[in-house]
Amino acid sequence: MHNAGLPPIGATLDEGWRLFLQSLMVIFLPVWIAGIVDVLPDEIAGGGLLTGSLNWSVLAVTVPAWLVEAALYGIAIAKLNAVATGGKLSYTQALRLGIRAAPAIVIGDLVYNIASWGGLLLFIVPGIILGTTLAFFAYAAVLDRKNILDALSYSHTLTWPDWWRTSVVISVPAIVLFIFGVIAGWPDIMGAMRQVSMGQMPSATSLVNPWYDFGLMPLLGGIVWCYVLAVCYVQYRKLQARAEAH
Repeated sequence: MHNAGLPPIGATLDEGWRLFLQSLMVIFLPVWIAGIVDVLPDEIAGGGLLTGSLNWSVLAVTVPAWLVEAALYGIAIAKLNAVATGGKLSYTQALRLGIRAAPAIVIGDLVYNIASWGGLLLFIVPGIILGTTLAFFAYAAVLDRKNILDALSYSHTLTWPDWWRTSVVISVPAIVLFIFGVIAGWPDIMGAMRQVSMGQMPSATSLVNPWYDFGLMPLLGGIVWCYVLAVCYVQYRKLQARAEAH
């Protein structure tokens, strides 16, 4: 009898690693550019998240930056799918898919973060569950052309039956992302602590590190996010295959 369940966790992670190596040079460019776009609002605000101020001028940059970043990740997901399936997809075609999915990705990301982090802060386990079951909304928006609500709902429906298994799989790229986040924020953290130890309030301008924020971190972040996207893509397709088998 055919086993309609998910494959072993180790096999999924191994397949994700191999897809990462295979697709890195294909999807790195849009992911790298997205990393540069991501730090623009903070730099315009006068520094990192520790001291960035929210005003209309910053908001006017932040929203378009989010949309551009979402479109770039949409391009990466579309190109990743082409690599995984052996298909051909031009950057122009991928760009159309990314632009179409950008609003759903931006709003879905906001809902995802509110739901998962809110759940973690209040009840922990619900946060872990929502952080797992809603994690594939961007793939649904790009590859299956779901709208905002349908993408979140579809991700939850796919993942819910064995959410714990999926949680273990995506915990690996989540740990990698956490380590990257600590590295990316380290100069800001140490700079703020140094100023506080000297009896000074952290200065926004002193926390700006252009070579670090715009140079090194987008390069490292690009590699990290290519790995994250590859592993999550593999798990997304496994979940779809399980659902279709049922």
